[in-house]
Amino acid sequence: MRNCIILCMVALLLSACASKSVEPIEKDALYYFQQGEIAFEEEEYTKAIEHWQRVRDSFTSPELTALSELKIADAQLADELYIEAIASYEDFLKQHPASVRKSDILFRLGKAHFSQILVADRDQTATRNALATFEQLQKNFPSKVNPQELDNLILQCRSRLAENEIYVGHFYLKTKRYKAAISRFEKLRTDYPEFYDMGHVQFYLAQAYYHKGDTETAITLFDDVTRYNDEKLNKESTKLRRKFNI
Repeated sequence: MRNCIILCMVALLLSACASKSVEPIEKDALYYFQQGEIAFEEEEYTKAIEHWQRVRDSFTSPELTALSELKIADAQLADELYIEAIASYEDFLKQHPASVRKSDILFRLGKAHFSQILVADRDQTATRNALATFEQLQKNFPSKVNPQELDNLILQCRSRLAENEIYVGHFYLKTKRYKAAISRFEKLRTDYPEFYDMGHVQFYLAQAYYHKGDTETAITLFDDVTRYNDEKLNKESTKLRRKFNI
């Protein structure tokens, strides 16, 4: 009887040891954070995001949670998940408004918006968002970014907004809504004086004023078109003035 009891105890002990040997070792948050870093370096962004989400959801520490949130946003941007990246960066800035990395985050947020910019005849919400973010960065962190790169991005945003204005203004001109066309073109001249195609703005504006009955202003604008040294545009302007007899 005694031997039977001993054998049962040994069997139970062996069973417990076997059970422990196959039980997976629990990984800590730092392990998954490092796995995320490795996956990101290998451009496996989905895996990186999954690892960092696991770290974030572990609530190991406020610092590691915040860093994981930022890493997730960076992986989304790298994976061209721009809408998700925008939401992640904006949420991070709301949660951590005093972050020492705010300038870097604003730049990446601006680039995410910039990547969503559409052609001139489409909605320009992304362009406005990108421009607002870059201008905020320029105003508040002028020494934290490359000024030439930032100036170029701002110029591209402004040019696209001006292209949208000229597209809408030209549409009004073609549909004989001359007052609306004048309003658009005048706003363009005021808000975007650096616009690269100001010659066509003047050309379309001259036509709108002529059809509105303001021949004097139309003549002045047609005269001004010549200073842009655009041979094709000058020929169109001359042809139209002959037609209008002005």
